[in-house]
Amino acid sequence: MADPETREIPLRDDGVQQDARPTSPWLQNTNPTEIPHVTNIFDQPAFGRPSRRWNLDDRQRDIWRAALAWLIAAMLGAGIGSYAMYQALGGKGVSGSVRVVSAPQGASNAAVPDNQAAAVAKAVLPSIVEIDVSGPGAQGLGSGIIYTANGYIITNDHVISGADTIQVNLATGQKLTARVVGSAISSGVDIAVLKVNATGLPAATFGSTSRLLVGDTAVAIGSPFGLQATVTAGVISALHRDLRQFGIPFSDAIQTDAPINPGNSGGALADSTGHVIGVNQAIVGGDTGGNVGVGFAIPVEWMIRVAQQLIKTGHAQLAFLGIAGDNLPGASGAHVNTVAPGGPAESAGIKPDDVIVTLDGKTINSMNDLIEFLLQKNVGDHVSVGLIRSGKRMTIDVTLAARPAPSPAPTG
Repeated sequence: MADPETREIPLRDDGVQQDARPTSPWLQNTNPTEIPHVTNIFDQPAFGRPSRRWNLDDRQRDIWRAALAWLIAAMLGAGIGSYAMYQALGGKGVSGSVRVVSAPQGASNAAVPDNQAAAVAKAVLPSIVEIDVSGPGAQGLGSGIIYTANGYIITNDHVISGADTIQVNLATGQKLTARVVGSAISSGVDIAVLKVNATGLPAATFGSTSRLLVGDTAVAIGSPFGLQATVTAGVISALHRDLRQFGIPFSDAIQTDAPINPGNSGGALADSTGHVIGVNQAIVGGDTGGNVGVGFAIPVEWMIRVAQQLIKTGHAQLAFLGIAGDNLPGASGAHVNTVAPGGPAESAGIKPDDVIVTLDGKTINSMNDLIEFLLQKNVGDHVSVGLIRSGKRMTIDVTLAARPAPSPAPTG
């Protein structure tokens, strides 16, 4: 099927803290920024430049007085209108949900998406839910993705871990009680599946990471700070990120600069065609724990694989080769960056800087191919790994093991 037409959206240059640690983006306590008291506005710099005083004659003063009077009247009108709207929406803080007032049926001025992110939001938003959790070990908000029309919902394990009560808030405003079907955290994947008693739900459309390129459009949808149905846009910053350096035992994350904040965990990362390509998991936070342009999502292939297992058996078990790697610019194969100590790859003799080009005789053109192959394998399977080392081709037999439980577990 041909891809729909797309239009580019402007990109941003977000600040990045390289030495920050990714955190769960929903349990962080933000510290309000103190705003200094301003005693004389004319003494303050304007956009970094010193302000200046103007010397005006009587005629110029009259003109400026008239303009100022008009401006004050306009601002008062806008203020009254804004206050009325605030009251119409409930006059609540960010912990509440915003009520959307629809135009009457048959209205001719219905909104039409005018950019790529708007079209993606229109397609994906109905499938995204807010998740409220409470209990001795959990209290907070997260997000989730409707997986099937009969009530299965995908989220992060860390969103619902320790909760006694889980409530799912649909995009329609309906609130449903959810139960935990299972979690894949013991296999090192921060995914859990919930079930609500409902049918006819708007399930998301899931895509693939196989055709993603660095720089492609990325749209994040969730409930940051309890603001349900929030949409942010950016790009795919990197693929196959190894998060073990941050204490998160996952080596195939999507990195994005689409703003992700506390509450986005478990929500969707979508591509420019409105297909879900990942579930938002972690961020590198600034001083307040909020977004600084470095967020991570679990790819859709991992998400669907473990969701299917959890729905079928209540638990997940994934085959483990024990490497982290990336694609080679201008060359085929999966480049091995690191080898997990004591893992199947190290035991079989695979080393960093090897380039894996075949698995059981199947050509491996990229790290995407390798991940897709391994996700179809079972623990205990024997795999023939064809690789290139220092220009020489060789074959190594590996017995796949079960992915180890995370140690330490993801924070939050």
